[in-house]
Amino acid sequence: MTDQPPVVETPTGDRESNGETRATFSLGQRLRQPRTLISFGLAIAIIVFVTRSLDIDLATTWQYMRSANPWLLGLGLIVFYTTFPLRALRWRLLLANADVPIAEGRHSWASLPALIEYIYLSWFANCIVPAKLGDAYRGYLLKHNGNVSFSATFGTIFAERLLDMIGLFSLLVLSGYLTFGAHMPEGTQIVFFFGGLLVVVIVSGLAGMRWLGPQIRWFIPRRLHRVYGNFEQSALKSFQPKILPRLFVFTGAIWLLEGFRLWFVIESLNHTGLNLSLAAIIFVALASSLLTALPITPAGLGVVEGTITVVLTLFGIAASLGGAVTLLDRLINFWSIVVFGFILYLFSQRK
Repeated sequence: MTDQPPVVETPTGDRESNGETRATFSLGQRLRQPRTLISFGLAIAIIVFVTRSLDIDLATTWQYMRSANPWLLGLGLIVFYTTFPLRALRWRLLLANADVPIAEGRHSWASLPALIEYIYLSWFANCIVPAKLGDAYRGYLLKHNGNVSFSATFGTIFAERLLDMIGLFSLLVLSGYLTFGAHMPEGTQIVFFFGGLLVVVIVSGLAGMRWLGPQIRWFIPRRLHRVYGNFEQSALKSFQPKILPRLFVFTGAIWLLEGFRLWFVIESLNHTGLNLSLAAIIFVALASSLLTALPITPAGLGVVEGTITVVLTLFGIAASLGGAVTLLDRLINFWSIVVFGFILYLFSQRK
C-alpha cells in the first residue's frame, strides 16, 4: 500500500491532500487571477484620481522625498519591524490559551522565529493579493508545519483581529480627541465610521458565537460542524481573563509603535510645514493602518495613499508635501514588506 499525503482543512472547511492545499494557497497563482489584477488596477486608478484632484506636483513630491534623512527613515523602519516580535508573542499567548499544542514545537514550527515568519509571510500575501487572504495563509502555514487544526488556528487569528481593532480604534478616538477636541473635521468622519463599523462587526461575531452557537450550527452543513466548533472554541478561549492584561499591553505597544514609525518619517523630512503634534501623528498613522483592512485592494493600496494624503491636508499641509509623507511611510509599511517578503517567500522552508 502506498502512503497517502496527510489531509488538512482548507479555509472553506474542505479536506484535501497537502499537495492540493498547497496549490490552493499558491501566491503566484492567486497573483495571476483576474480579481487580483483588477484590484491593482483599481489601486492605480485611485492614486491617479487623488493626485489630479489635489493637484499634487509629482516633481515637488519627489524633491521632498529625496531630501529625507535616511537615518531617521531607517529608525522608522526599525520601529515598524519591532512590532513583528510583539505580534508573535501575542499570537503565542492566544494559541496557548486556545489549547493549540504549540509547546510541542517551541523549538521548531512553533518557536518565536517561526511565528514571526508566519506573520510576515501573511503580511506579504496581504500586500500582493486582495481580500485579506494572508490571514488564511497564516493559518495554513501553522497547519502545514505543525499539523494542528486550521480552524482552531484561524480562531486565534480572528481573536487577534478583534484585539487589533479594539486597540486601534480606542487609540484612534483618543488621539483624535486630543488633536481636534469634541468637533472632528468632516473629512475624518469616514475613518471613524469605518473603524467603528469594523469593531461592531467583529465584536458581534464573537458575541454571536458565545450566545448563538446552536443557532449558527443549525444554518451550516453538518459536515462543517466540527470545523466550526474548533474555530468557535478557539476564538472564545483566546479571551480568558488571565491573559487579557498581557494581550492589551502587547496590543497597545504595537499600535503606539505604528504611530512612532510615522513620527520618524515626518522628522526625516525636517520641514516647517510639518508642524504636527504627537497625538496628530498617531491619529494619522492609525487611520492609515485602519484603512489597510479594506479588502478591495491589497493592503488598502491606493485607498490608504489617497485618504491619508487628504487627511494631512486637513492639518494645513500642502498636498505635495503630504504626498511625500504618505509615500515614504508606505515605503516602510508596504513596499518593504513586498520586497523582503518576496525574498523570504523564495527561500522559506516553511511556506
